[in-house]
Amino acid sequence: MIKSGTTSMTGKKFICLAAGGTGGHVFPALAVAETLQAQGHQTLLFTDRRGAAMVSGTAFACIAAASPFQPGLWRRLRALVLLSSGALVTALRLLAKRPAVMIGFGGYPSFAPLLMAWILRIPTLVHEQNAFLGRANRLLAKRAGHLALSWQDTANLPDGTHCVTSGMPVRRAFFDHAGPTATKSKSLHLTVLGGSLGAGIFADLLPPAIAALPASLRARLRLTQQCRAAQIDTVRTTYKAMGVDATVAPFFDDIPGILATSHLVIGRAGASSVAELAAAGKPAILIPLPQAMDDHQSANAAQLVAVGGGLCLSEADLTADELAQMLTQMLAKMLGDTDALVQMGRRARALAMPDAAANIAAYAVALAEGRTPELPAGRTPELRDGK
Repeated sequence: MIKSGTTSMTGKKFICLAAGGTGGHVFPALAVAETLQAQGHQTLLFTDRRGAAMVSGTAFACIAAASPFQPGLWRRLRALVLLSSGALVTALRLLAKRPAVMIGFGGYPSFAPLLMAWILRIPTLVHEQNAFLGRANRLLAKRAGHLALSWQDTANLPDGTHCVTSGMPVRRAFFDHAGPTATKSKSLHLTVLGGSLGAGIFADLLPPAIAALPASLRARLRLTQQCRAAQIDTVRTTYKAMGVDATVAPFFDDIPGILATSHLVIGRAGASSVAELAAAGKPAILIPLPQAMDDHQSANAAQLVAVGGGLCLSEADLTADELAQMLTQMLAKMLGDTDALVQMGRRARALAMPDAAANIAAYAVALAEGRTPELPAGRTPELRDGK
């Protein structure tokens, strides 16, 4: 007999979540799990080995998964075997204790848990981080029938799916440490973030752009830049020779604190990155990662650009010399006009949804209880046509 996911005496639920092994999938899932736990619900997160390494304070089940869209027949067959293995492990866990609802956050490790939930007729909600609905989530959303969106203008939606703009969950620290709206000091803080995959181009192309800045502007600059480990010594030496106050590292622990003192950010356009910039109210120059599937980073960047909170440049159109010239002009204009940066930051903040995790949790609990979902912010579901 399948056990119920509802605790009859208290009304509290057993709720499962599923997320791929990258931070962009796992961290939103953890934010929602923590919200549910604070409400007294029990949670279990399905993820892969990469995701499990990021989990702290939340029960999880590690399952095998891989992308079936990899090049080469052998890799695809291996991926199907791994996904099948993940489905079997998930099925056993769900049969041992049936959840009241399943929430998926994208990535291939979420495919098996959501598929098994659909087969077992467990109410299911899918959350999409990016402004372009990914392949796995589009397929799953058709079966789930409920889709929570990070961005209002998300593209590639399936027909006949109840969609709600819940927002993208980010850590509370990005809101709590929102930085000053203006600067009275002579120093202007430029932060450059690229992640493990995207930082390489900034280390190659940004130092020439900084070197080309007028000396008076360069003297005001304080720089925090993320680099790959192999590039750090070269980049540090280059900035030191310019006389630029620069902190260069492969990883920063306190991104909310760094953004709090930043006046301008240059970076990629992952969904989490854009949501964090919005939460912190920081203007940005975004250069989407061209290798991103379905070019979803360009769609994410467009959200910030549309409200006037940032600018977007295409990496494909930029050589080292072109980027140096373009950034010289942009930085000179933007860093020389702090009022313009303040306004851009305020527009970026308009995108932020601090109750995103609570919105998703409330929607899931309503599904678990068989109620019509109605979010705290009044963003009720609507039946959306695909686009």
